[in-house]
Amino acid sequence: MSAIVRLATLKDAAAISHLAVATFHLACPKSTPAEDVRNYIETNLQIECFENLLTSPSRKLHVIEVDGRIIGYSMLSLEPESVGIPEADGIAELTRCYVLAEFHGAGYAQKLVSETLHSIEGHVRLLVNEENGRAIKFYTTHGFTPVGAAYFYVGQDKHRDHVMVRF
Repeated sequence: MSAIVRLATLKDAAAISHLAVATFHLACPKSTPAEDVRNYIETNLQIECFENLLTSPSRKLHVIEVDGRIIGYSMLSLEPESVGIPEADGIAELTRCYVLAEFHGAGYAQKLVSETLHSIEGHVRLLVNEENGRAIKFYTTHGFTPVGAAYFYVGQDKHRDHVMVRF
């Protein structure tokens, strides 16, 4: 199956929202309370949220399509908040990168990340949950190196993330 990566448009907001809801659990530790996951989804992954992100000059969203179906998306924040780590501050952040589970292992995530990273210049950081060994290994193979830690909240649930930078 052939895949294309392209910049997302406002018309993609609903498809990205549905994909985000379907894949968000992949990044959460199993210990995350279901109510906190539900609240995060209701607050951050609805169509209106993606419409706002798609019109923001500080965000860049990409989608990967297979046979016309969006199976993954990525998001860059061009002006992310400080994480208090000099090597990771003042650079773009890959804030989201998800591919539907049924397409894992087929090279689609690699293609999405590669083309997303090639769309910008300079260093890039990301945060990944310290319990997500599969994602940490994946990002390491794409040149990301751990430089510290930060915290991410899903509702009231505090998660420790590795801050990784691709220099």
